[in-house]
Amino acid sequence: MATPQVVSISGVAIPPSPVGAEVVAPPPVQTLSLYAIEEQLLAYTDTAELVEEDQEQAFLEEFTAALVAAIDKRDRVGQFLNHLDAQAAFAAAEIQRLQERKKTFEAMRDRIEGYVVRIIEGLGTDPKGKPKKLEGRTVTFSIRACPASVEIKDESDIPLDYKTATIKLPARIWESLLDNLDLETRAHITDQATRSDSVDKRAVKAAIADNHEIPGVTLTVGKFSLVRK
Repeated sequence: MATPQVVSISGVAIPPSPVGAEVVAPPPVQTLSLYAIEEQLLAYTDTAELVEEDQEQAFLEEFTAALVAAIDKRDRVGQFLNHLDAQAAFAAAEIQRLQERKKTFEAMRDRIEGYVVRIIEGLGTDPKGKPKKLEGRTVTFSIRACPASVEIKDESDIPLDYKTATIKLPARIWESLLDNLDLETRAHITDQATRSDSVDKRAVKAAIADNHEIPGVTLTVGKFSLVRK
């Protein structure tokens, strides 16, 4: 009687099986392909609010293992990021193209409407003194008087009482100007002015770099951004 042999599968010793029993290999270890990782990444991006923290950690572990273990996968991640850049650029170009297309259609619409208005004006009026209409099977064209509108011929001739000035100044200079005014004039200006402040982050960063403390802000350090060449 032959001695049962020890079977080794993927480096794991399998003890002899009873006579007549079938040796079944353990299932292969399943690893995510980079394509699957890309799909998961997109899924996480689309449903970030629904992803549980433990799910994200599992994904990051798989992604880390793939990225660290194989050079070709790093290349594919770079290619995938390049693909996303290209898609973003394509979307921006499409937005600009569609905006120009929209302007073309709007200009064409305005021109055709102008032609129809001129035609109806040339038809004269009906017995009631109203402009005549052009009847179609599915549409009826008519005209009505537009509200009075202002047409500017020479802006330099318009008095300042009818103009609004938009001036951008550093907030410190603005406050300094107000401080030099009498209370009545200051109150009049502040009542009439519309003010909106924004933070100059470059100035804040430079001040903090010069060891100045800026209330209300913090300088975040230690973060990294991805560089691709």
